[in-house]
Amino acid sequence: MDNLIFLDKQFTLWLNSFHSTAADFFFYLTTSTVLWIPLFLALAWLIMKQQGTRGIITIIFIGLIILVADQLSSHVIKPLIERPRPSHDDTLQYLIHLVNGRRGGHFGFVSSHAANTFAIASFLILMVRNRFLSWSIFMWAMLNCYSRIYCGVHYFGDIVCGALLGIIIGAIAYQIYLHLVLHLFVIFHHNKRTLKSGLAEMFGKSEPRIVGWTFWLTIILTLIITLMFMRYHG
Repeated sequence: MDNLIFLDKQFTLWLNSFHSTAADFFFYLTTSTVLWIPLFLALAWLIMKQQGTRGIITIIFIGLIILVADQLSSHVIKPLIERPRPSHDDTLQYLIHLVNGRRGGHFGFVSSHAANTFAIASFLILMVRNRFLSWSIFMWAMLNCYSRIYCGVHYFGDIVCGALLGIIIGAIAYQIYLHLVLHLFVIFHHNKRTLKSGLAEMFGKSEPRIVGWTFWLTIILTLIITLMFMRYHG
């Protein structure tokens, strides 16, 4: 276990070492929930457009997934494990690169960002089953996770375990959604495979791509803002 913790620290330091002023600005933006409001609104639009007023139940269900992932990671696992963040670790706090001096809370295992984003990502990937949206949402989750390592507030192990927790929560939530929530929609079928495909077909093919492009356009806009910031402050 000591060897594993040592390797986790060394790998985290290596991942955290690729920093610059521009990257600081970029990842400070991407680690913020506010930046992703357009993506969340696009997801809400997709659900409401394809499911009508019943989509409110789906949105509430997704909210409950986030609540479970956040509460389990922040209020159960972190106080139970009590592993300090690298920004609070006596052996690393002066070696780790921090962005804007932010150290986060004292404990970091597991990462709530990783748990929340991967819970949402896994649920949406299973529900919508659109390749472009799936890759876009996966990249969104990965970017959020790396931003936490870059900002020096999480170990690589915090992220991996948080992501695994999120995937498990998202997968379980999807099964619950199939068996319970879908009884409110007129797409049930005794064959589970047909039920899943019927749910995915409900979202169509072109609309999910709009959500995926919302993510990529947000990234492009953030890069442009970063370049403008660097040019102004350079």
